[in-house]
Amino acid sequence: MNGGGVPRWSTTDSSSGDREIRLDDGCGGGSRYPHVWLRNNCPCSSCASAESGFRKQVIRDFRFSSAPARLEIVSNDKLYVKWDDSHESTYDLQWLLERNFNEGQELHENQQVKWTAESFSAIFRSFKYEDVIKSDETLLQWLETLTVYGISMIKSCGLEQDRVKELAGRVAFLKKTQYGETFKVEVNTDATNLAYRSTYLQLHTDLPYYEYTPGVILLHCIVQPESSGGESEVTDGLSVCDRLKEMDVDCYKTLSTVPVRWIDRGHDAGYNFHNVYVSPVICEDSYGNVKRINFSEHHRDSKFPVSIDRVHIWYDAIEKFVKIAYNEKIISTFKMKPGDILTFDNHRVLHGRKGYQGSRLLIGGYLDWDLIKSRTRVLQSQLSNTNIN
Repeated sequence: MNGGGVPRWSTTDSSSGDREIRLDDGCGGGSRYPHVWLRNNCPCSSCASAESGFRKQVIRDFRFSSAPARLEIVSNDKLYVKWDDSHESTYDLQWLLERNFNEGQELHENQQVKWTAESFSAIFRSFKYEDVIKSDETLLQWLETLTVYGISMIKSCGLEQDRVKELAGRVAFLKKTQYGETFKVEVNTDATNLAYRSTYLQLHTDLPYYEYTPGVILLHCIVQPESSGGESEVTDGLSVCDRLKEMDVDCYKTLSTVPVRWIDRGHDAGYNFHNVYVSPVICEDSYGNVKRINFSEHHRDSKFPVSIDRVHIWYDAIEKFVKIAYNEKIISTFKMKPGDILTFDNHRVLHGRKGYQGSRLLIGGYLDWDLIKSRTRVLQSQLSNTNIN
């Protein structure tokens, strides 16, 4: 490294057996890149689209055995490679460093932060509806809060029943389900969904019987009983899973591997439906992190697709999961006010409601995480004037 603190990059081609290039910064740091990956990601106009950066190469014709014939660092910020078939590639060093293969470099965006009843008041952020609608900066703050903590409140939304659709329009569009594009949560004795009762509604996630279950729930409070009752209950499912794994890893493995049949059938939004999806309570991603929780006592089918010797094992595990979820140190309770829109991660947050007397009306809708993450990246890029890949 020179006197100005700028790395002096150099490059070497490893032995032919390793088939990789090493970049060294001159002070002990560096990264390695396989020949085949570099050639496959050549940014030249013949190999990649200038507009999008996406590959134009035809994989059927790709030469997987490509090797460098010449390497050179250009202006200390670019890597030049001439390949053994005379093709030439020039890579931006910063671009390469953002794509290094060092161990532990997991592709996570906005790391999730877990919470309990003790920390809930500190993480439960509120945003004004007008600010989210008019300000891209506030919109981004709201979306990043949802991503990190899984829950937030939008305040001062008014009582107009189109607010959920307007809020979703700042992101993309609502996800239409068997309950329509938006839905009313109020007493309806003819409905099959227990949310349409005034009795206690236990902790659950919505629509576990969907393969592509909605990612975020938007609930706009229009009418709320003035007396006690109707309070919302929420639990961070990630914290529940962590506690369960600490207490009994076998129970955690049971809930993350044993398939459960989730079901819903009835009539709503003008048509009959009969949905079935089979999945464990806890779903993990390729890194072993919890990516989705399916939990709804009402919608867990009596058909249980497991061998009889695993039934008691599963029930023992779900009993421990439930006890943690309802533990007073884990669960949080609050009461929405008319004009509030509660927004939360349906893949993560278990939610319920205390029983009530009198009138209560919520307008609900769903957003998909794919759309939220896309909008977040666009806003981050626009507001920072950088290209986020």
